[in-house]
Amino acid sequence: MTVTDPPRIEFPCDYPVTVVADAGAELRARVFHAFDLHAPGFDPERITERASRNGNYQSICFVITATGEGQLRQLFEGLKACAGVRMVL
Repeated sequence: MTVTDPPRIEFPCDYPVTVVADAGAELRARVFHAFDLHAPGFDPERITERASRNGNYQSICFVITATGEGQLRQLFEGLKACAGVRMVL
C-alpha cells in the first residue's frame, strides 16, 4: 500500500469561508472589514447570511477568490481576532 499526499488546492480558486458569530450590526461590520483587508474585491452577491433559531448568532458565508495559503491564513487569523466571532470554517 502506498501513502499519497493529500490533494492540494490549486490557486486562484473560489473558496467559501463561513463565519459564525454573535448577532449584531457592529460585529457584521468588523467581519466585513476583515474580508476587505484580506480578500478585497469579494462579490457581495455571493454572500449568504442566516440567523440562529433564537437570533443570538448569525452565520455569514463569503465566497472569495483565494490567491494562496498565506492569504487564507491571514484572513482566518483576522477573523478569529474579531471579538464575538465564535467559529471560522
